[in-house]
Amino acid sequence: MARALRFWLGSFFAILASMVAAPAKPGEAAPAESATIALLPRPGNSGFANFIRVSVGGGPAGAVLLDTGSTGLRIRAEAVGPDVELTDIPLTYSYSSGNVLEGVLGFATVAFPDSTPALATPHRIAVQVVQRVTCKSELPECPGWKAPEMGVMGVAYNPVQVFNPLAQLSGTFANGFIVVADDFADPSVSPHLVVGLTAENSAGFSTAPFASADGAQPTGLKAWNTKSIPTCFTVDSGPPGCFATVFDTGAGSGSFETPDLDPSRLHTRVPAGHRITTSVAGVLSLTVESGRRTWINRYRYAPPHGGVKGFNSGGLVFRHYKVLFDAVNGRIGFSPAFTGTNGATAK
Repeated sequence: MARALRFWLGSFFAILASMVAAPAKPGEAAPAESATIALLPRPGNSGFANFIRVSVGGGPAGAVLLDTGSTGLRIRAEAVGPDVELTDIPLTYSYSSGNVLEGVLGFATVAFPDSTPALATPHRIAVQVVQRVTCKSELPECPGWKAPEMGVMGVAYNPVQVFNPLAQLSGTFANGFIVVADDFADPSVSPHLVVGLTAENSAGFSTAPFASADGAQPTGLKAWNTKSIPTCFTVDSGPPGCFATVFDTGAGSGSFETPDLDPSRLHTRVPAGHRITTSVAGVLSLTVESGRRTWINRYRYAPPHGGVKGFNSGGLVFRHYKVLFDAVNGRIGFSPAFTGTNGATAK
């Protein structure tokens, strides 16, 4: 209890200190308000860049999944450096994929070796030190963590103790981020994460609000239900299936159900060759021809699911749009902005 109290107080005062930026001296450049971090291609041949390198507790840089569908950094014990404070508090965390992480609560600084300028949390933050990866009993063939994956960095804002590391950076770096991995819309893009929202880099996005949330997140930080965006999915010209949805870089397939779906088709893939439209009213409209390739064109029929029930956009949306997450105002944004006539279509 005393250790936890010291952590929360330390976090609170560090956040207060980080909000007071020292003014630039005459002749000096003003402090940077945002940074960029390179994103790396995931294993396999999809070409989707949703991995990022982190260093935890002074340890070696390791590649982790950048996951907008979960919250908190969860990393293999062997990837953690010597400057970690381990506790004997057990933690178990699971994903819709079936992966189950078993380990303990730890506290460590988190640095981003590929960031320009250099970025690291100004103090130790809560992380899960993972000692074992297993599968849910109902999903015995879960994917696990295959090399080179050393963990998952969940950058959603759900109200849990092991919270989004980006929200625990200093100053304006903590106010949100933009995933720039839209290689289908712009084949010349170098995938990266923009950390720290400014008026300039957040211009040109259509936005939708998250529902507020509150719970065990670190003192002084806001939490949001990022699985709360009202979204509709249609198959060809059929009736839309609408429900709260998460826009998830960590999901290889989009998942939803429609009102006319035969119940026997639940938990099966959408066959190839159908036109799947994902839409958020006044914000987003994306039509993709369904296929068999994860991270590109695969969808499956599933009811609202997860700890917070909802549909899942699939990571493929991020290949067509730049996607913004605003930690302060609680909203998601998509660029190019929606005009009512410029919905994206892909085959």
